[in-house]
Amino acid sequence: MIKIFFAAGAVIFLGLMAACGQVEQVNSDISGTWEGFISICDIELDINVYIIIDEQGSYSASIDIPLQSAFGLELMNVRVNGDSIGFDLPSNLGVASFTGLVDGDLISGAFNQRGVTESFELRRTSEAAMEDIPYTVTEVTITGVDVSLAGTLTIPEGAGPFPAVVLFTGSGLQDRDENIMGFRVFGELADHLSRSGIAVLRCDDRGTGRSVGEIDHLTDSLFACDASLMLDYMLAQPEVDPEWVGILGHSEGSTVAFITASLQPEDVAFIVSMAGPSISGYEVLLGQIETLCRQAGLTDDEIAVKVEVQRQIMDILLAGDDHSGLDEIFRYEMLSSLEDLSEEELASLGDIDAYVDYAVDQSIAQIESDWFLNFLQHDPADEISAASCPVLVLYGALDIQVLPDRNLAQMQMALSGNPLASIMVIDGANHLFQAAVDGSVEEYATLEPEFIDGFESTVSDWILDVTR
Repeated sequence: MIKIFFAAGAVIFLGLMAACGQVEQVNSDISGTWEGFISICDIELDINVYIIIDEQGSYSASIDIPLQSAFGLELMNVRVNGDSIGFDLPSNLGVASFTGLVDGDLISGAFNQRGVTESFELRRTSEAAMEDIPYTVTEVTITGVDVSLAGTLTIPEGAGPFPAVVLFTGSGLQDRDENIMGFRVFGELADHLSRSGIAVLRCDDRGTGRSVGEIDHLTDSLFACDASLMLDYMLAQPEVDPEWVGILGHSEGSTVAFITASLQPEDVAFIVSMAGPSISGYEVLLGQIETLCRQAGLTDDEIAVKVEVQRQIMDILLAGDDHSGLDEIFRYEMLSSLEDLSEEELASLGDIDAYVDYAVDQSIAQIESDWFLNFLQHDPADEISAASCPVLVLYGALDIQVLPDRNLAQMQMALSGNPLASIMVIDGANHLFQAAVDGSVEEYATLEPEFIDGFESTVSDWILDVTR
């Protein structure tokens, strides 16, 4: 999923730093991957929690907070007593202590930090019971240079070899199911494809879930190396037809798919692009800011100001090494956002100057990353136009993250020389291809965690058609 960056972001809790500590032995199996959110002043901040049990029955746990680019932060003092669970996350703004109740695949409760109490909710996202699944499921590990990808391989029933597809997630490190606000985008899609006779490989992104690898200098080129590892693994499987192995990428994963195809044109038999950008990240972000501001009810003049601020930030980054102007911009925007808070909300932040300093430093560090600079500069149309294999491009008409009206024409132009390419815009679908009302990010969690009618069969039918 393409990240959304705000010139003036909502105030988010938790100045984070990694922490190590002991965990308490417990007697209830809560191991697995849990996804959910923290509710702070009516703002929902997505989190992923990973809980692992060792042979001695002790638990270790970590948390991802993608919006803060925080991944693999170790949780301390994991404790379970009956249906109660708790764990702590130290930070430079004080320990955030979580306490909740386990109810099957749901954990809900409260967290407290510096005397402020808010709520959180987590849902288990582990694989469903295997006995009702009409295909073979295998946990795999794929190793490369300084990376180890953990994933799930699903092989259809019956006599192979089968056509196959590698799934690659969008931006923001995600697990193999591409869990987004309770919707297992790749988990659901992989299930449908394998039931339809297509082998599927999906992996946790490096540094996420059970995958390991350096994440300090991420770029699409590095992700393409990971995708190549997955592709090579799939090509070597005896149940897979090596003539018909393709890549499906969602959002930024689409860019990774086209890059991989440009590196291994003889190996990538087809590409499916789900909400893939065809323009640079610079243009993507300007479109996002304008659309989000319009949804928020801002006037044309206010929108123009927000778009110009975003443009100034990106121009400073692209101009060279002198980023001194960023501090002034982010500090002004952060102080402006604080003006909308109540006295109680301001009091909960403690030392305002220290809070603003930290928030500004974090914002600058995030946009000075290798990933963000590459995202701004890279034009995916170059690799898209080089693709000679069959290509299916799918857009959601209500997508506000990769806007069809900004990407469709460029995608059509880039694929104009490929007679095997098809482009579809699906009415009523958002960025996750759910049946949506307005397509907003806030709406994702309120919708049914399923695809819009006909989406999955559109993908599987097309793959089966081109591979027959």
